[in-house]
Amino acid sequence: MVLKELPVVPSAEPGSLAESPNSAIQRIVRPVIIDQTLVNPIVLLYCPDGALFLKGDEIVVSYKHCKGCGICAKESEGIEMVPEYTGPRGIF
Repeated sequence: MVLKELPVVPSAEPGSLAESPNSAIQRIVRPVIIDQTLVNPIVLLYCPDGALFLKGDEIVVSYKHCKGCGICAKESEGIEMVPEYTGPRGIF
């Protein structure tokens, strides 16, 4: 049996995954970069949503795309997960 070399083809429409936010996910915690010097650049590859990106020489979090999984904070000492909402509870 001979296997053919086929190209990798995305299964979604162009830009539908990376350009639009996932509004169905509600974050409980969010990543905050506390020290840029301690952020390991490998987290850019680990983020499943592409929420981390380079802006100049700094790594920045796009909260529009972040779902709050915490992988970046687990893999890098310069990122810390903080509660998304710290206001009064029980109002709504």
